[in-house]
Amino acid sequence: MIKPIENWKDAYDPLSFALKHGLTLEQAKVVISTNGPSRHSCDIGALAFRRTLDIRKRKRHAKSADG
Repeated sequence: MIKPIENWKDAYDPLSFALKHGLTLEQAKVVISTNGPSRHSCDIGALAFRRTLDIRKRKRHAKSADG
């Protein structure tokens, strides 16, 4: 469940955050909700999230190349 982030003071704007980190708007909201309202924590969370997406993508690609 995503925490309501609209009223968090000094939290990232989800659209700006999504554009900054190459995320969808929904992904940005999840990262902000789970790591915020600290901007630093959100930035670190976005890096970890992107790395996880990249790892999953590489694994899927390797699996399809083997299959």
